Amino acid sequence: MKNKQAGFLALEALVALAIVCVALTTTVTCLSGIKELENQSSQRAGQALAYRMLKECPVKRVKVRDHEYVLTGKGDLYDETQQKICQK
Repeated sequence: MKNKQAGFLALEALVALAIVCVALTTTVTCLSGIKELENQSSQRAGQALAYRMLKECPVKRVKVRDHEYVLTGKGDLYDETQQKICQK
């Protein structure tokens, strides 16, 4: 009888451990997704600020959040730090 109880307790402990692992994995996945969205949003806000400053102010280069931006001849925003044209 005690053998069966010990077996059930071990099984319960394993199930509880599995539930905790799944919950922890889900939480970490959700939080990392939120962080990525926050980074993308921050980058887009910086690009919008740089674009507006370059259009409205008599400057040729703007540095926002460690990225340097210039306007190309076509009016596109170019990120010199990443060496690519930013999406509008």
